[in-house]
Amino acid sequence: MTPDFDRPRPLPSSVADAWRQSGLWTASTVSEVVGAHIDLDDLDAPACVVDGERYTFGTLRHRSTTVAVDLARRGVARGDRVLIQLANSVELVAAITACWRLGAIAVPVVPMFRTHELISVVSQAGPAAVVAASVATGSRCPAAEVDAAVDAAGLAPLVRYHVGPQRPGWSPFPGGDHDEHDEHDEHDGARLTGFDGAESCALILFTSGTTSEPKGVRHDSYSLLAEVNSYRRSASLCASDVIFNPAPISHIGALVVSLLVPWSVGCPVVLQSRWDPQRAIELIAQEKVTFAVGAPVFLTELVERYEAGDDGGHRLSEFQTGAAATSTSVLRRAATVGISAWRAWGMTEAPTISYGTASDPLDRRADTDGRIEPGSEVRAVDADGRLLPPGAEGELVLRSPKQMMGYLDARHDHSRPDGWLSTGDLGRVDADGWVCITGRVKDIINRGGEKFSCREIEDALASHPAVKAVAVLGVPEQRLGEQVIAYVTVRPEAGYPGPDALTAHLAGLRLAPQKHPVAIMVVEQLPMTPTGKVLKTELARRWLDGTG
Repeated sequence: MTPDFDRPRPLPSSVADAWRQSGLWTASTVSEVVGAHIDLDDLDAPACVVDGERYTFGTLRHRSTTVAVDLARRGVARGDRVLIQLANSVELVAAITACWRLGAIAVPVVPMFRTHELISVVSQAGPAAVVAASVATGSRCPAAEVDAAVDAAGLAPLVRYHVGPQRPGWSPFPGGDHDEHDEHDEHDGARLTGFDGAESCALILFTSGTTSEPKGVRHDSYSLLAEVNSYRRSASLCASDVIFNPAPISHIGALVVSLLVPWSVGCPVVLQSRWDPQRAIELIAQEKVTFAVGAPVFLTELVERYEAGDDGGHRLSEFQTGAAATSTSVLRRAATVGISAWRAWGMTEAPTISYGTASDPLDRRADTDGRIEPGSEVRAVDADGRLLPPGAEGELVLRSPKQMMGYLDARHDHSRPDGWLSTGDLGRVDADGWVCITGRVKDIINRGGEKFSCREIEDALASHPAVKAVAVLGVPEQRLGEQVIAYVTVRPEAGYPGPDALTAHLAGLRLAPQKHPVAIMVVEQLPMTPTGKVLKTELARRWLDGTG
């Protein structure tokens, strides 16, 4: 199936018109925001700090122009896809914004994806160019894995850019450290016309969701810039703020807060290439950070250090947490060390649908997932899709100016013609619009914001010759929210090969290490329903009460 990248979202025209009339959707494009929104007088202002290295708005604009011009010279055109797999870095920022300057679709991929996942991603996106790190870490080289995925998909990108050591068949990533703008740069930049309109697909992010194959989520300028406005409302961000983002930019919330909010507001963002809580404390103090966003693990580890009295002379004051369940105790502990923290609920398909604010009472911030975003609608429905009364638990469905255009593969789409999207999350919505997430309909594991399909891991384990049957589930874990465990039955003739052998088997299948079970339990038989389905609730009970 050939994807239609600009396929519009299913939505009644009356709803779309109302969003435009109210200003929730505007005619602006992300190309305009990252290309020309900041006044010339502000180009010397700090825009980004990566691992302590500062870059101005002028530097970032020059870098993105350099990359965009080189892409265009190599034949990459408006509407083409550019796959980018990099850790947080100035190169990642430049690559994504360069795509938008050119009018190409950015496809940033989480660093944890390996050949197994990349083959599916590359096959679906069909990139005209790829960017990857060529630095080998242990036995892994991301550029080599991209090569394997591209070859498996039978593609021939126009260019492959490496960041790091030279690699045969790859070109060095364009650009360097520049604080000045020369005439040639401004002339070339003027020719980068960006997207035709706000309805053009600008971004594709991949999420494993509930299936074994990563699903491509399409976003346009309408949804992305509506998300920018959420951060303005929820945190009242302005040019005097300093944002801290410890999460990979290849996640929707991190991408918006790292790339679009700074250009829209005029404030800098502080990034880390890899999470290091001690270094985070130092950077927050050094850069006088005022606001942070990220998964609960980041907030928890910052709170732990503040509780120990380690703050470097300046403490973070506000934190919006999401992507995974945040315990009430962490939010209350945050308050005792001076952080006003609140939950936000959303997903790759529709980011930040509900959120709290620093001015909300602690009980509200600690015990709910926030109030529904202005302009968005959320309902709890029963198994037949019927609307439930306020406060009743059901599957949450939503309709929002920030929801995706749709999946890359139309077969994955499950939005209704009236625009309502099923989230697969269980929760309650009270009469005042406050949301409480209570669980998930989906059989997935949420490990620190990374969501994995249980079936994908089960299929991989089941392919080992010694494994007869397997059930994978997520169990509570304090630091990351959930961890992966597996219950297996063994073929009598083979015998149990041991956890190291099964882990090596998963590694051999190129499954990301985050998906490897942290515990494997061998049982005589798995608990089953009369219809032959594994009773995972029973396995979860065994694990929690210690009998598993």
